[in-house]
Order: sequence, then structure tokens, then C-alpha cells
Amino acid sequence: MNYLSTMHSHTTYCDGDNTPAEMAEAAYKLGFVSFGFSGHSHLPYKAGYEMKMEKEAEYRKDVMALKKEYEGKMEILLGLELDADTPNPDFKYDYLISSVHQLHMGDNWYAVDHSKAHFDECLEAFGSIENMLKEFYSVTVTAALRENIDIVGHIDLVEKFNETNEYFNPNDEWYLKLVYGAIDTILEKRPNIVFEVNTGAISRGYRTTPYPDIPVLKYLTKRGARLMLNSDTHAVDTIDYAYDLALDCCKSAGVKKLYRLRKNGFEEIEI
Repeated sequence: MNYLSTMHSHTTYCDGDNTPAEMAEAAYKLGFVSFGFSGHSHLPYKAGYEMKMEKEAEYRKDVMALKKEYEGKMEILLGLELDADTPNPDFKYDYLISSVHQLHMGDNWYAVDHSKAHFDECLEAFGSIENMLKEFYSVTVTAALRENIDIVGHIDLVEKFNETNEYFNPNDEWYLKLVYGAIDTILEKRPNIVFEVNTGAISRGYRTTPYPDIPVLKYLTKRGARLMLNSDTHAVDTIDYAYDLALDCCKSAGVKKLYRLRKNGFEEIEI
């Protein structure tokens, strides 16, 4: 495989199982060309997966030390998965991933991917799956168009618990109109932004295919969107999880090239 890179990873600084040093060592042993740390940003409330604000400086220090340690062997990049509820950081990270993990109704917030029970609570709050997903894609657009965003994270995260179409049919016209509309708006304003093909839900046993779903992946390809492969890894044994499967999905959707981030910017890779 010639695609040995991920910019979506988590460590013990947020909800990952391993330290930054352990993750870097595992990636290096796999032969990775570049490895990015993207800890969950802090939040104005306790969600259970976020990095504590007081730990962010220590996180940056640890990753910067790994940059020096692996210099000339593997490129290390310092990133952040910027939640929709987190303001843009003052610190200049190498890259930022924009992700939406929760929605708001009144004074309450609801997680869309923490568990099926939380998803059900969110659905109940919005009254219908159509209302809920309309809000999700609206927030996704707003979050992705913030300053300095480089990567759109798991754009159809709301499909995490829907592999058997329990909540909605992802091929229905009303749903595809929402997703495609969000993609169109983002690309209209940010044509060079990168959308990730994310295998994280596969490694954690929720899905058998990556985000985005094949129809969405085909649409992104049709629109000429830039795509990259990320594992959304939370442990040393999932750093390149299901990459072969993800590449097959990309090829079946007509993808001819992917992008990966290096210290000098994004580079194209033929697949």
C-alpha cells in the first residue's frame, strides 16, 4: 500500500488509549510517511471525550518533542480536531479538522455519535430524523467554513448507528439533498478544503464501510473534491485499520487520487 499516513488520531490527552509516544512508535513501525495528532478540542461543557483546556499546552509540547525525535524518519504534524462548539484556537496548529459531534436544542446539547442511546435522545429532542439531520448538516457547513479549517471530518457521522437503515434510508432523495447541499456550499466557499475518508467506525465495530457512505463518496468525486484517507485511530492497533477496504471503496466510487498531508502541505497520490 502506498498510502501510509493519517491525520486523524487520538491519544490519552482526550479519549485515546495510548500516549503520543506510543502512537508515533507504532506508526513508524508500520512505515508511515506522515502521522498527525488531532486531539479533541476542549468544550464549554463536559462530554467525556474532549481534551481539558489546561492540558492543551502539554499536548502541544509532547507532539513538538516527537517532531524532533522522528525528524528525518517520519513526519509528525500537530493538529486539532476542532469541535463545532469550540472557538478557533489562538495557537497556530499545522492543521485543523472540523467535526460536529453534538447538536443543540434550546439550552441542551445532544451527542450524535457517543452511543445509540444518546442518538435516540437527540432524535427525540428534534422531533423527527429530518429535523435532526437538517440541523446536523447546517452546523457542519458553518463549522467547516471557519477560518483555518483544512479538513472536514466524517461528514456523514450521523450514519454511525444507521448501517441497517434503522433511522433513515441514506439513498432517499431528501437525505441526499441535505448532504449534497452541504458539500456544494462548502466547496463553493472553500474549493481546496479536504474531505476525509474515515475508517474509525469500522475499527470500533459500528460500521463495515468507511465514512462517507458510497453515494456521498461518489458525489464528492463527481464534484472534484479533494479526499484523504484517515483512520481516526484511538489505539496503536488501529492506526491503518481497514485502509485496504477504504481504498477499494474509493476506487469503486471513481476516485483516482487521494491527498495526504506532509510538512510542506498536501500532496496527491494516485490510487
